[in-house]
Amino acid sequence: MRALPFLALLSVLLAPGLACAEPLRAALPEYRVLSSSESESFEPALLQALAESLEETVDVAERSEGADLQLGPAKVGPVYYQAVPAALTANQGGAVDWPQLRGQPFCIAVASPYTQFIVQRFGAQPREYPSAAHALIGLKLGECRAVVDDHRLLAELAKLPEWRRYNTLLPALPDAEQVLRIGTENGALRARVDALIQAWEDEGRLEELVQFWIDEVAFQAYVLADTLDCH
Repeated sequence: MRALPFLALLSVLLAPGLACAEPLRAALPEYRVLSSSESESFEPALLQALAESLEETVDVAERSEGADLQLGPAKVGPVYYQAVPAALTANQGGAVDWPQLRGQPFCIAVASPYTQFIVQRFGAQPREYPSAAHALIGLKLGECRAVVDDHRLLAELAKLPEWRRYNTLLPALPDAEQVLRIGTENGALRARVDALIQAWEDEGRLEELVQFWIDEVAFQAYVLADTLDCH
């Protein structure tokens, strides 16, 4: 009979540890920056690296409400990427400035926050694709006059030999910048995430991860182009 109080005490003592072992819930933004396919992009990889460094298990939540971590546009939290829209177009027959896109189709990844901005400012017509890599190939297939995506991504692609006929870069639009951050309402977790992102910046690890996904988008676009024989 004396074993029962002991077991009850043991369960109380272990309860905090069990609670800490529960997976963190993280919400990802609808728009996936640096997306190389319908399912692969920068932010899920960032989340996985974050979980490993924090020594935590992280599950992706379907809704942002109640999530322990929220990735995406925000005003507070450590910055993991700053995205500014620009456009890439063909050297011959492409647009030479943004106003020339009025009434013209432009390729863009689905759920992009830039879509309505471009439509409202320049009167262009969006044509959506499942990823940035797919949108890039839409340009080569002649399905649009320009492809709109992150300036850094497009600027780096414009340097590649396979894009030599499509390397006219329209100016970036800084007033449509998206500052992407990792947010949390948990003070202790916030301190850990802040310290980790700062360490990654100091060590260059965050930059390496960003560059990997820029290269991955470029590679998958190359593979798609080769598959469709449009390069």
